[in-house]
Amino acid sequence: MKHWLICLLLLFSSAMTLKAQDHFYPSRPKDDAARYEGPVYGIKGGINFPRLYYTSQVLNDLPHIRLLTPSGGFFLELPLSRIITIAPELCYQQRGGATTLKFNGSDVDYSLKAHYFTVRVPFYCYAPISDRFKPYLLLGPEMGAPAFGKITGYGQEVKVNSSNINRLYLGAVGGAGFRVNMPLSRITLVLKLETAINWGLLDTYSPAEQSGTATPVNIQAYTIDGHRWSRGLECHLGLGFFFNKYNACGSFQ
Repeated sequence: MKHWLICLLLLFSSAMTLKAQDHFYPSRPKDDAARYEGPVYGIKGGINFPRLYYTSQVLNDLPHIRLLTPSGGFFLELPLSRIITIAPELCYQQRGGATTLKFNGSDVDYSLKAHYFTVRVPFYCYAPISDRFKPYLLLGPEMGAPAFGKITGYGQEVKVNSSNINRLYLGAVGGAGFRVNMPLSRITLVLKLETAINWGLLDTYSPAEQSGTATPVNIQAYTIDGHRWSRGLECHLGLGFFFNKYNACGSFQ
């Protein structure tokens, strides 16, 4: 998470430097609508509040703990019209859950934390309020897999692998946000703030857990019953740039 914060701070610092140049390079009319047209590319970073949900009422009633984990990625906005935009993303998130349960009369902490890389293809529906301020709704599918992680409990620790977690993640993401287009002298800076729910659609139990063959290479805090779903509430701050003739880094300049 520190790496994402450092990247965002560096980008903000660069943007403020360009803002300071506004008095020396007044060569781009700020009210030119063409400044706010075309694809946008950038990075986003923030936090995710993941949790695991169970179809078994007994497991779902355990005292689950909502985690606070890093989240971020790269995005590309491709406008299809003034209102609709498709925005593919390459994302990183840490998902999982934690709980405390009784074992032999004592409280035992148990947690699963997995690091996921996913590809998202959300659609944005913008409210055409103005060229500079644009609220939006987002909804789309995502697909990925856990790259690494660990399960801890009973004083033991094992790595996340195909024996203790489903290697395929399919889900959906939906939420709301707003975008602010900031015209500077040489570029138009894009700031985004959004919050969304990531909703897993596949059981996160592995086939080996479901069949009962994962016991020798797994830490099972409870008897596996039903299905286990991944859910999360995320908040992101994004920083981007238009790819058009008004961008000093663009190929048309």
